[in-house]
Amino acid sequence: MVLTVDQQLSPILEQVLAHLKGVRISMHGWRACCPAHADRRPSLSISVGEQGQVLLKCFAGCSLERIVEAMGLTMTDLFPDAGLVPDGQATKLSNTRHSALTLVDLALEKQLPWKFLFHLGVMEHPGGGLHIPYHLQDGSLAPRHRIRTALSAKEGSHWSPGTGAIVPYGLARLEESRKAGYLVLVEGESDCWTLWYQGFPALGLPGAEMARTLEESMLTGIDRLYIMQEPDAGGTSFVNHIQRKLEAWRWKGKAFVFRFQDAKDPNEFYQHDRRGFRVAFGHALEKAEPLATSESQPGATLHQHSQPSIFSLPELLSWELPHVRWTIPEILPEGLTLLAGKPKLGKSWLALAVALSIAAGGVALRAQPVAKGDVLYLALEDNARRLQSRARKLLESMTDTPSNLDFALDWPRLSEGGLVYLEEYCKAHPHLRLVVVDTWARVAPPSGERRRSQYEGDYESLTPLKRLADTYHISILAVHHLRKTGSSDVLDEIIGSTGVTGAVDGAMILKRDRGRTDATLFVTGRDIEHEQQLALNFDATTALWTLVGNADELCCTRARQDILELLREQGPDAMKTREIAEALQKNYHTTRSLLRKMEESGDVRRVDGQYRAVSVKSHHSEWPPPGEITHKDQHTIGRAEIDYSDYPRDAQRAYPPGESDARLR
Repeated sequence: MVLTVDQQLSPILEQVLAHLKGVRISMHGWRACCPAHADRRPSLSISVGEQGQVLLKCFAGCSLERIVEAMGLTMTDLFPDAGLVPDGQATKLSNTRHSALTLVDLALEKQLPWKFLFHLGVMEHPGGGLHIPYHLQDGSLAPRHRIRTALSAKEGSHWSPGTGAIVPYGLARLEESRKAGYLVLVEGESDCWTLWYQGFPALGLPGAEMARTLEESMLTGIDRLYIMQEPDAGGTSFVNHIQRKLEAWRWKGKAFVFRFQDAKDPNEFYQHDRRGFRVAFGHALEKAEPLATSESQPGATLHQHSQPSIFSLPELLSWELPHVRWTIPEILPEGLTLLAGKPKLGKSWLALAVALSIAAGGVALRAQPVAKGDVLYLALEDNARRLQSRARKLLESMTDTPSNLDFALDWPRLSEGGLVYLEEYCKAHPHLRLVVVDTWARVAPPSGERRRSQYEGDYESLTPLKRLADTYHISILAVHHLRKTGSSDVLDEIIGSTGVTGAVDGAMILKRDRGRTDATLFVTGRDIEHEQQLALNFDATTALWTLVGNADELCCTRARQDILELLREQGPDAMKTREIAEALQKNYHTTRSLLRKMEESGDVRRVDGQYRAVSVKSHHSEWPPPGEITHKDQHTIGRAEIDYSDYPRDAQRAYPPGESDARLR
């Protein structure tokens, strides 16, 4: 069921919409900015299910759990009655809502005195779970508080109802941080409790996606900021968000990043050695690394100083390494590949057709067998209407509609969280085989952020995407553009510096004259043994690209055919090389080289420096006059009838039975 504008909104839907920004009515319900990522254009779809439950779908790929968490709600808040939830999920949600968690339980789990937590205001909630109060900087209660219903916050924790602003945890203790001169920034409440108990000033942000709650005024009087990075994608996103805020504020203090080798967060680190925690944590802060600035590598959050791995030649030779994984055999290997071409020549049609082929399995480009796998297509220059129209057009030529192809019409730039979301998608889809980014410019770091040379900027902006492809053994196909002017080296036609082609694993360059259906696809790369110039054909009726063959071989075949047709028109008269080249308007040296190859294969015969076509009756006889040809399988050329049974194979290909007389005249 989908509510219309005229229908009264249910209390559940009203509550959800009140937590969202940019809400507007759409064809199937509502659209809004997704709270789980830096959404600039509304990518969250909101509708109502048949049983009154609120349905949420983020077209950028955010999970339902992350969306609900970012709104300060729980899964139960999406249902009018817990009994309407499917059986398996209902039990889980019911347990979450009516958990018997006590203060003592939580204290034992965190290895902290229950009285310490009680003095912080943590107490049992009448509705079940624990009430965790949040305060403002002046010590007054914040509009929203947290309710913990499970030992782990990720398994059971939600915000109290209301529309008030969510604030960081521990604002009332910032004065202690100012006296100390530094602040430790962590995720959530448990780490704050641990650090406060051990005498370290800390401030907790309620989850990686809540970094927006940090305000510049909160860091007033603080000289050093230590940011805890947890070892997951959320931890990387957490640091990224803080980094961008500090740069936007032009914060004058010093920021550092630290992490633990054998623990996820401060509380886990504390439980490993409670007595030695204070000294060990102090050493961790001393070894913290400076937070990277915008001049550092895009997509990275800090300077990596890992020790290089050195190995010997015998070790290298002894390793059993996997073979290259091909998404399209001999054309698209795993890794990062550019698909470049001039605008409006069919790059997106080609990329979408490849994506559908991989998702369905079977054949790509109507010629290459491919294995089936999951596909993510970022159609960042399309709208839903155009994308739907193109997909329907291509699906007309397919028997089944694959369900393992996902789309997104909007995606943050890699340096603004887009890389983190891509990695999260890769982790959630172990059978992912292909990611299409259409186009690269939509996710590349803004040119204003690059303060190095263009080469360094181009190279380093693509490096994180390549590293992602290598880590998860997938193919990432990034659609890009060519310059208006040509070049002797086709790779120099790709927009950008040589850092672009240097950073990627491979490149495919599509060229087609406007108005024509035939095209060429130049393929090169680190795993491509021989560069290829492939011939493609575009069918405007089906919108499908077809791989015809090797463009150089086809070109050579056409050139040989043109020479044979010219010489056969001459009959018994021979022609010089220059005469042939001029008649066909071809290069003299190229024509001479091709004639010599044709002489070796027996297609032509040279006498006194002149060429004539070898008789199709015999490689050793000259052109037979009409009337002297015997009859077996007969075909008429003018008035001559030719026996095809004795033709050399090359001649049969060059001059197949059934051709009309008009073509040969």
